[in-house]
Order: sequence, then C-alpha cells, then structure tokens
Amino acid sequence: MAKAALLVPYLEMCELARSMVGRYDYITPMCVEYAQTEAVEARAVELEQQGCKLIVARGLQAQLVKRRVKLPVVEIHVTAQELGGLILQIRRELGMDCPKVGLVGFANMLCDTSQFDELFSVKLVRYMVTDVDHLRAVVDRAEADGCQAVIGGDVACLRARELGLAYRFIPSGEESMRNALDLANQICYAIDLELSNSAEMNTMLDFTFSGIMQVDLDGTILRANRMTFNLLNVRPQEMVQRNVLDVLPQLSQEILDRALKQGEETYAFLLPIQKKAVVVNVAPILIEGEIKGGILTFQEDKRIIEMDSELRRELYQRGYIAQFNFDKLVHNSKESNRLFHTARKIAKYRAPVLLSGEPGCGKNMIAQCIHMDSLGRHNAYISLDCMAYQPDTLDTMLFGNYTTRKDTPACIVEIARDGTLYLCHVEALSYELQYKLMNLIEGKFLHNGSNQPSTANVRIIASSDVNLIVRVEKGEFRSDLYYALNVLSLDVPPLRSRREDILDWVNYYLRQWQDRYKRYVSLTQGAQEFLENYDWPGNLNQVSSVCERIVLLAEKRSVDEVFLRRQLEQVAPKVLHSTEQVVLFKDQKAVQIAELLRKHNGNRQRVADEMGVSKTTLWRYMKKYGIEKDYSY
Repeated sequence: MAKAALLVPYLEMCELARSMVGRYDYITPMCVEYAQTEAVEARAVELEQQGCKLIVARGLQAQLVKRRVKLPVVEIHVTAQELGGLILQIRRELGMDCPKVGLVGFANMLCDTSQFDELFSVKLVRYMVTDVDHLRAVVDRAEADGCQAVIGGDVACLRARELGLAYRFIPSGEESMRNALDLANQICYAIDLELSNSAEMNTMLDFTFSGIMQVDLDGTILRANRMTFNLLNVRPQEMVQRNVLDVLPQLSQEILDRALKQGEETYAFLLPIQKKAVVVNVAPILIEGEIKGGILTFQEDKRIIEMDSELRRELYQRGYIAQFNFDKLVHNSKESNRLFHTARKIAKYRAPVLLSGEPGCGKNMIAQCIHMDSLGRHNAYISLDCMAYQPDTLDTMLFGNYTTRKDTPACIVEIARDGTLYLCHVEALSYELQYKLMNLIEGKFLHNGSNQPSTANVRIIASSDVNLIVRVEKGEFRSDLYYALNVLSLDVPPLRSRREDILDWVNYYLRQWQDRYKRYVSLTQGAQEFLENYDWPGNLNQVSSVCERIVLLAEKRSVDEVFLRRQLEQVAPKVLHSTEQVVLFKDQKAVQIAELLRKHNGNRQRVADEMGVSKTTLWRYMKKYGIEKDYSY
C-alpha cells in the first residue's frame, strides 16, 4: 500500500485524523502529526526522501508543500455544511436578519459559497489571501467594508476580537477530514496500481536485450533499463534526470526534436557509442494525439574498429584522409539541404553509395562528407579516379600482386579496410575490375595471383558523370554491380539549380586563392548579382577557376560586373551551332543576338524586329556585350 503522511495545523485535528485513517484500505500512514507552518516545507522534503507517496494538508501549508515537493497533495477543504453551521451561529449571536459577514482565509481550503447568501440569508464577502502576513490587513478591510462578523483561522479571529467584531473559527471537522481521506484513499489505490505496473514493466525492461530509455518533452531522462546503463557505461544516478544530449552527445538535437516537437518517429539509425555501432530508434509518446515525451531504444551492432595512431599518422602523410564534412559545405538552398539531409541519413550505414551528377558539381566533396559522418570516419578515406589509369595499373593499385606482395606496399583495398574507398568515374572500370569490385562489395577480397580470398570490410562510394543504366543496357557495365552500387543513391544537382549557394561558393574559393596569392579583392553589388545569375556550366570547377583568375588579374581591389564578364568570355566561350566560330561571351541575350545576326546575315533591323526591340536598343545591347557591328558570315 502507498505510504501517506497527514500534516495538520492544529493539535485537535491530529486526534481526529488518527481516529479515522485506519479505516482506509489503501492508505499506509507514515505519520499523522501537527506541523508548524514555518517547518512544513522541510518536513515534506524529509518525508519524500523517506519514500512517502502522498501528503494530506490544509490551507497555506498545503500550498507550501505543493511548491516544494513533486508528490500528490490532497487538500482538506471545509465543507459547505460546516461553514453553513458557523453562519447560522453568527446570525443567532448578532440577532440580525441578513448580517454582512467576512470570510477570511485561503481559497484552497474553502468550498464554493456562491449560493450562501440565498441559502442562509446572509451577505457573505470572501477575503482570500495567499500569505499569512496579509490576514490581519484583510480583517481590517472587512471591518471597514461594514462586516459585522468574521469567519477565519486563528490570526483572523484574534484580529476580529481586537476590533470588537463577532467571529467564528473555521474548523476541519469529521466531514471535511473524511472527504480528504476518501480522495487520498483513491489516489493511493492508483499509486499502488502504478507501482505494480511500473515494477512489472521495469522487470520486463531489465530482462530485454535492448536498451530502452524514456525522456520527457524537454529531453530529460526519466528512466532507463539495465541494458541502457551497461551500453552507455553510465550509472543510473549519473543518467536519470539529466538531459539525454548531455549523456549522449552523439545524438543530434534535430533527431530529438523530430520526435518531441513534431511527433515523428526516427527509425533505425546508427550511432557510435563506446566504440560500438548502435542501432537507435526514437519515437514520440502520444496520448490522444498530444506528445507527452519520447522513447529511445538501443541495439548493439558491430564493434567499431579504429586504426591505431601510428597508422593514422601514415594515412595523413599519404593523403588518405577526408577534408570536408557537412558543416563545412555551403548549403543555403532547398536542394542542398535536401541533399544533405539524405546524405546524413545514409552515412551511418555500410551499404555502397552511388553519386551521380554533372562534372564538377561536388560529388567528391559529398563522398568525403559521407565518410566523415560515418562510423568509420577515423579510418582511411581513399579517392581514386578510375579514368586516370590503364586497367592493369588500376588493377594492381587496387588489389595488389600476390607474387610480389612482400616487396611492395599494401594495396589500396588493404589500406581502406574499415574505411571508405571512393571511386570516381566508376564507368571507366574494365569488365574484370567490375567483377572484382562486385566481390569486394560482397566482402570478398582476392589478391592478384592468389587463390585464397580473405574478408574485406570496405565501404564503397562510387560516382559517375554518365547515366550508368544506359551503359548497362548497352552491355558496357555489369547490371549486378550497378544494382549493388545503387542501393543508396544520391543525385547531386548542378550549381545553377542551387542559386542560393553560388555567392557562398564564390567567396569560399576567393578566400582560398587570396590566401594563396596574397592578393585581396572585393565584389561590387553588380558583380555579385552577375555571378549569382550566371549558369556555371562547369559547376564548382569553373567557380574555382574563375575565382583564381579574378584574384590574379584584377587591376584594382574592387571587381565589377564588366571585369567579370570579360573574364568569363575568356574561360567559357560559346561555339555557335553548325559553325566553328567562337562567341566570347556567355550571357544568354548575347548568344541570342549573335545567333540572330548570323541568321539575318548581319541585318540589324531584321534582328531588332525579331527580338521586338528598336534598332537603337539592339545597338546598345551589342555595345554592352562587345558584339562587332559587322557580323555577316
């Protein structure tokens, strides 16, 4: 049965409570005692620490106890019958038909008195206080308001007597005590059920093989099972009532908010915990559609293998380390944010990833970010361009040579174990290497010249600038390898589809080249708008090249649109269709004018008519874009 304490402000109430509490089945009284108001808070805290589950109190003392402890508090309310009896006594004493009576006290100890005037032929005025120090003042106010009598506690009655008013002390009789104990008995029954259910649940949770944790809406840990404590290597007292992000910093605020604020489940993502790969689920607790907290479950997967520090130093020296992570890359556009969200999701898994997109759109950077966000981020990241080597050379680099292995360094696949191997232009692999790569994805590794395969845990990220499915249909790329690589795929959009990112990428590359050459420039507003509206057919490669050119060739610190247009004319010429003539500008309107001049054999009037502009406006466009007047050919 639930342990309960009865704290009452008067000694006579103790005797009444002791005589009644034993009649209740679900109340186990820890104490029934008289409590002084100034000491009631400290006593409540002491009882809570001793295992008390419920406190019964009255008036100001009940308010103080509620403020100090998290236990349920049952308040003793004066009943209408008890209060009505006091009013009838005052009427007889005063001998008045409708006396004005002041009811002084705390609202939480009084019943509803809205119908008392009519029921008892009295004008009852309530004077409610929140602090005992205000009691004498409100009695004075009642007297000033014309009250002939006062009903209240000790302080109110004493002041009423000093003022010569009739008064009656508010008792807590048998009826009010019985009502409070009836309610306490019901709550204790509910507490017993909860304790029983909680004990059964805790036993079940402690004997499951998954870690389970409950958090409230703020992310505070309310409870966790034994497996969670063991998995995190944290003692219960170091975990419960702490924020889950303090205990588990690997967990992101975004994932937690998705459950606790948006009511969405995050299913089966991997976290590195105590050098183990742990599968984590986060789900909201919903009660009638309202979020009340969250449940986190943990299942241990494989142990994370990390290279020793000496080997890691060697990797740094050989350049087998990723340089980029998601926080370093520009992602202001919706397209970039969508790409990053998906990439972060897939990063934790060991499955292969296929990146597709135009040349220079940042596939290599995304591959590095995926590695740096993976569980193998402390191991090797090796990038290899499959188009840069002859098939035999590439074969030896990847898989070594068994006959000369003792005299040669480890091959790339060996170095990349438990890390990431990024294969750029994967479409350039020969059929033989495609077969070997397929085996590697399946975890089998065979040195050239050996007939004894060994296991290899290498995460493969591949990228291609072409549509691989077309190569599959032509028989130029193995279909099984395509589908193995395409388990997790990402289409990296071109820069022109991420216009909100352009200026940040320009500034990124400008900083790089400025630091290298110690020449510093700034872009005018017109220059920034021009760059932002440009299509960048060469994507980030072109941005880097143009930024280097700007830094090297700028004749003054402030770079304007005219200078930029001239540089782009040199690095991104446009070849007119069906000719070999080069147009040294990239602006779409400039290309349109050049095409029309060619079409109309240099007749500017016809060009202006087709464009729907005046001949003067056409001349201004030609001057702006540097198009020669004589343009017939």
